[in-house]
Formats: sequence, C-alpha cells, structure tokens
Amino acid sequence: MSARTFLNIALAALLGVLLLGCQAPGGVESATAPGATDPEAAFYRGDYARAARGWEAQAQAADPAVAGSLWISAANAWALAERPEAAREALRRLDRTTLLASDRSRMNLVLADLALQGGRPDEADILLREAEATLPSASRSRYEGLYARLFEQLTGPSSRELGQAVQIGESMRYYDPNATVEIMRLLENVTLGELAIRAANPRADRRTAGWLDLARVIRESLPRPERAEARIAEWKTRYPGHILTEAQGLDTFLRYRQDFMSPLRVAVLLPGSGRLQAAGEALRDGLMNAYLQNPMRSELQFFPTDDDPESAIAAYFSALDAGANLIVGPLRRESVEAMLRLPGMATPVLALNDLPDPWTDLPGLEGRVRGISLSQDAEAAATASRAVRSGYERAMVLAPETAWGERMAGAFQDEFLRDDQQIVAALRYPERENDHSALLERALKIDESEARKRQIENTLQTRVGFEPVRRDDIDMIFLAADATQARLIRPQLRFHDAGDIPVYATGRVYDGQPDATRNQDLNGIRFPTTRWQLEHTEKDTIPDLASLRGGALAPLFALGRDAWNILPWLGLMNRDPGFLFPGESGDYRAGLDGALKRDPAWAEFRRGRPAPLPPIATPDRSGLRGPVAGDEPVSPNGD
Repeated sequence: MSARTFLNIALAALLGVLLLGCQAPGGVESATAPGATDPEAAFYRGDYARAARGWEAQAQAADPAVAGSLWISAANAWALAERPEAAREALRRLDRTTLLASDRSRMNLVLADLALQGGRPDEADILLREAEATLPSASRSRYEGLYARLFEQLTGPSSRELGQAVQIGESMRYYDPNATVEIMRLLENVTLGELAIRAANPRADRRTAGWLDLARVIRESLPRPERAEARIAEWKTRYPGHILTEAQGLDTFLRYRQDFMSPLRVAVLLPGSGRLQAAGEALRDGLMNAYLQNPMRSELQFFPTDDDPESAIAAYFSALDAGANLIVGPLRRESVEAMLRLPGMATPVLALNDLPDPWTDLPGLEGRVRGISLSQDAEAAATASRAVRSGYERAMVLAPETAWGERMAGAFQDEFLRDDQQIVAALRYPERENDHSALLERALKIDESEARKRQIENTLQTRVGFEPVRRDDIDMIFLAADATQARLIRPQLRFHDAGDIPVYATGRVYDGQPDATRNQDLNGIRFPTTRWQLEHTEKDTIPDLASLRGGALAPLFALGRDAWNILPWLGLMNRDPGFLFPGESGDYRAGLDGALKRDPAWAEFRRGRPAPLPPIATPDRSGLRGPVAGDEPVSPNGD
C-alpha cells in the first residue's frame, strides 16, 4: 500500500469518527457533514442496518490501525437497529490492542446499550462508568441517552419506599437510631444493584448517595458481620461529610441486624429410615451443629420420614400440630412434591431438594417455598459455565453409560452450547471396565493417526518413523465420573498424550476422603466443591461424627449447616435477588423458580489434595473469548 493510499484511508477513518460524534436528537450519534459517505448518510437517515453493513465493508478493507473504529461504528448502528447479535459479532472482529481510549469508551457505550436491551441495568451501569472516564465530547449525548434509559429500567415498585427513605435522610439533622434503621427497612425493596447504580450516579445528591451506599454496605454485610466494621469504615472515607459518623454507621448495622432472626419454632423433616437414612443423619448433624453455635431464639424439632412420600405428609401435619412456624425438609424429591401439592399450604418451607419443574404447577407458593440442594445437574451446568468463562470453546465429553451419566452430559452440554462453543466429541464409557484405551484412542483420533501410518507404510512398502498423534481441536474435557472411575481415566488420558488438556468434573469426583497418596492420579482435575471440604483437607480436622463417614458425606453436613444459618435471610432474599448468602456448601441467591441458586467453591487436585481455585475475572462483555488469568493450574498435571 502506498503512503498516499494509507493517508487517504486514515483521513477517511478520522473523518468518520468525527462525523459519528455529531449528535442527532435523542442522543443518537449521526453524521451531518456535507459529502458524507454512504454509511454515514444512511445512519443520519435512521437506516441503521444499511449503515452497519457499510461500515463493516469499510472495516474489512481498512488498515488494521483504523479498522477498529469502523467496527465499533458498525456495532453501534446494529445496536440502534436492535440487532444485538449482529452488534456482538461486529465487536468480536475488533483487535482491541489497537484501540484508542476514546474508541474503548465508544465500545463500552455499545455494550451498555446491549446490556439495557437484555434487561441488565447493573451491567450497563458498570459499562457507562467505564466509558465516562475517556468519553469523547461528541459522544456525550449518546451517553446521556443511555443513562436516561438506565434509570427508566430501574423505576419500579420500590420507587415509593425509596422516596420515603430519601425524605427521612434529607430531613435528619442529628443521629436518630430509630430513623436510620427505618431508612434501612424502607430500602429493603430496592435491590443491591439499584442501590449501587443510584449511589454512583454523578448527578445524585451527595447526602442521598451516602444513605444509599450505606444501605448497600450494611445489607451486603448482614450475613458477614465480621466484615461490617471495615466495610463501614471504607464507606465513611467515601462520604466524609455524611451526617453519620463511622461509629454511628456501625451502630445502625447492629440495630438493623436484630430484625433478622430465625422463626420461633422450626420443624425439620428428615429420613429416619430407608435408603436416605445416612444422608438424613449427615444433614441432621450439620443442622444441629449450626443450631448449637447460634440457636438465636428458636426451638428446633425433628420429625422422621422414610421412603414413602406419605410419611412426609404425616410428618408435615405433625409439625403443624406442634406449632411450627417454618419447615425444613423433606429430603426426597417425591416427598417434596407430595407435600407441596397439599391444598391450603401456608407454612413457609425450605425444602432440601429441587422443587417441582415447572414451578407454575404450584401457583400461590411463590415466596413461601424455597429449595436448597447440592443438585448434581446444577453442578454440571456450573462446570460448563466456569469453563466458558475461562475461555474454553471446544469440549470433549466423557460420561458413563448410565442414566446418571446421560444426565450429567446433557446438563453440561445444554449450558456449554449457549454461545459459540462446540462439543467436538461425546463418548460413553462402560462403567465397570478398567481399561478405556480403545475408547480414548477413538475420542482423541489416535486410531485414525495409526491408520494413516499403516496406509503410508503399505504404500511405500517400508516402515515409517513417526509416532501417531492425537487430535488438536480440543481445549477442555468434561469428565462425568466418580472418584474410582476418575482414578482410572485420568492416567489413561496422560498416557494418550492428553495430559495437558484441562479436565473438569462434578463434585462427585472427590469422595471426601483426605488421602493424598490415593488421590495422586486425580491431580489436575478441576471440580465444584464446598468451602467446608476445602477447610478440612486433613483427616484430623474432620469432626469425629459417624454420620460424616470419614468425610464421604461432608457436603451434606455442610448443607445442613447452611440450611440453619440461611433461615434469617430468606425474606430478604425473596425481595432482593442480588442478596448473597455465603454458605459453607456454596454461595446462594434466590432464583425465580423457587430454587436457591448455588455457586459452589472451586478446587483442583494438587499433590492428591483439593486446593482452591481463584475466582474468575469478570468475563469480557464484548463476547470475545480468551483464557482468563487466575484459572490455570500450577502445572498441567496439578503437581
């Protein structure tokens, strides 16, 4: 390319950026200058799809140094045309390493628009704040228009309580403990996401922003009281002129937290016999362990069930006769469904299993019935989600030839295939066989490499000196297996030259027995687990309780502890889906279907022991994929 041609392209691109900065009514970027190019003219006419296609054509022909700006213009036009998938595709074509700070701001405006179209105002707020730091002056109207849409999405049933809280805060001239607690109560119907957005609004009154931010900090600290003092100190540094001192903010937290207690009488329905008796005993001991540490004001009563769903109904009526204000259990899924279908159910329930699907079959129970569980299907889906967020795109699925294996493979695949990922191989292995070499050779296409070698040798009538190689289009493996199966398959993957491919599994891959020697063959496998297990990786740290079975039923023990400790927060979780309970079996949020959504802890086998994996950084909102720092093992084998 000649210098003159390059200069012309650069000048045209610069002109395009300047023209896009001009604003049409309503905060939409437009081009108004005489001599505008076809896409610019189409954009000004409001023909956004035509403009987007024109800029895409220019970007494909442009020098890489200026193509990024054109791709952003195309994505912006697609967003305005309400074609979000086309906008994301344009953003995927970006080479972000060449973007100027102003172009990054323009890109974040597009992403904020897509977030608003998807009903994600919290995400849009983050993107708009990121964009504002280096926002070109010509894009100010677009920014203002998006911020106006953001607040439109936030206007809802909470507006009345929000206004009352703001009025109390504005009228306060000195610290009034009762009034400050009332502000916290009024703001309970305002979600954490909305509190954060409104507090960060640069146009908000500082005193009002301070109250909203304090409410956010206090609510997030409720289940973590040990963090409250430090969090409130940080809040005071952000609002040094606020009427409340740091000590008064902490006093507000302590007074407000007294609102949240467990019910006076809690009935627990658990198996006292039958095939789930062992699980019931582990849950019972975990729940009792937590109760004895923090009984609050409650009375706890246990009512046994068995394998017959009718026993759960009998236990339910016995609990009502005993005056129960809340019921924990039952455990069997069939028992949960049978109990919830009773006419006139009014007592709140925390079921210890998944709720019936679909939830719409049980009208009138919304908000009064929640389900908490260690669902293995949910773990498989969470494993897929983590793999995607870590940047993996092409998976191989290995599952046993069982109903459980099919469920795990299906749950993983349904979540993994939501975007542009691929399942490049899906195989089922015989559950009771020890040698899976033939199957792995087919899965890794080593047998095809062997066949090509033999064909060449037959053609040349001589031996050829090369080793068969495995396929290279797999960047992760999902292994549905228990600990025994995984101890066989993981070494065979290494033997077949696939030891460097990251392997993900469900929590079943760890049998809970802290045995570093026995678990060496599992090194490198990543899996969902519980915080409790990560804190008890030595045998002498596991409580000497028969129900724990040496650690094998530790997840149920942890779930039992969470089932007690989460009770004070269920009402707040119903009102605020962003409220998080940090349990010992996982972090829980309220889902729309009645289930408490579990985000497990994550571990990787290293030197035969589960070791915690760090959190994954916020995913790239542009939809561009790439491995995320912090989720890689110490070595390919977890050594």
